[in-house]
Amino acid sequence: MPNETVFKDYPYAGALSKLCAGFIAEKRALGYRYNTEAQRMWEFSRFTERFDFPQNTLTQELVDKWLQKRPNESDRTRYSRFVFVKSFAEYMCRMEFEAYVPSRDEAGKIHKSFVPYIFSHDEIKRFFAAVDGMTKPKCTCSPRKHLVMPVLFRVLYCCGLRVSEATGLLGGDVDFNNAILFIRNSKFSKSRYVPMSDELLKVCAEYSKTRYRANDGDDLFFAGPRGTRYGKQGVYRIFRQLLHEAGISHAGKGKGPRLHDLRHTFAVHSLQKLVSEGKDLTSVLPKLSSFLGHVGIESSESYLRMTAEVYPQISELLNEKLGYIVPMEGFYHENN
Repeated sequence: MPNETVFKDYPYAGALSKLCAGFIAEKRALGYRYNTEAQRMWEFSRFTERFDFPQNTLTQELVDKWLQKRPNESDRTRYSRFVFVKSFAEYMCRMEFEAYVPSRDEAGKIHKSFVPYIFSHDEIKRFFAAVDGMTKPKCTCSPRKHLVMPVLFRVLYCCGLRVSEATGLLGGDVDFNNAILFIRNSKFSKSRYVPMSDELLKVCAEYSKTRYRANDGDDLFFAGPRGTRYGKQGVYRIFRQLLHEAGISHAGKGKGPRLHDLRHTFAVHSLQKLVSEGKDLTSVLPKLSSFLGHVGIESSESYLRMTAEVYPQISELLNEKLGYIVPMEGFYHENN
């Protein structure tokens, strides 16, 4: 796969500047892009300049101050700062420098349980009936969305893609000869191939005949107005309208259904089908993990629990075969 990763570098400051740079370099050497984290490290290094402490030492006072809740800050944002500084402290310890490693208890009740919305098979049918019922909009700002959205939403559900992965597909990323999508430099800086079903291949091939094409050849497969990329919020607004037309209620902001829940639903429906067919999940789960672009099967294991919750009739079978990795209790981490 081509490597088109672009790294963003920042000038780290303070008594930990060299270790800050070393931490980011180590992660990138392992294959991570780490651009967002590099920016956070820059913010952290600037933060350390407010304090007086020995060079190359991460003190408890500094960690405690970094973890203090900030005005108007969400619990999720604060928790992400905890995860960040904990990883950095562990890196310093590996490098044999003195560092205070905070415990999860110090993060408070931050990382709360999140339960994705799993569409029923009937809801999926109603949703796509609403998608296919879209007509050419009267306004000229997005004249082709009634042609784009039926295909885009099918790719999200049938392939379990993240929204950014689908909207970022280029024309050359869709291989009609081999029925494969190429997902380039996605989350965790990983690229992967995702197979398409025969039905989805036909839908994409038919759409491709009349889709918008840029002159430079590096065009988006799901091009928005004037060949630009569809924004997540724009797709979400259409999604909300389609939910209403399909008679699927929305629980409010942050409660779903969300666009990302189509990906969750794909995983749960796939596992439900595999369990019903008696497939060996110990060999299937790693494949699903790779399919979804996870860095390890730990991120995919939560789907087993959700599958058991949504389809109680297969809960006993799941527990019998994979009870050792299907937690009875615990948190669902929204990093999938």
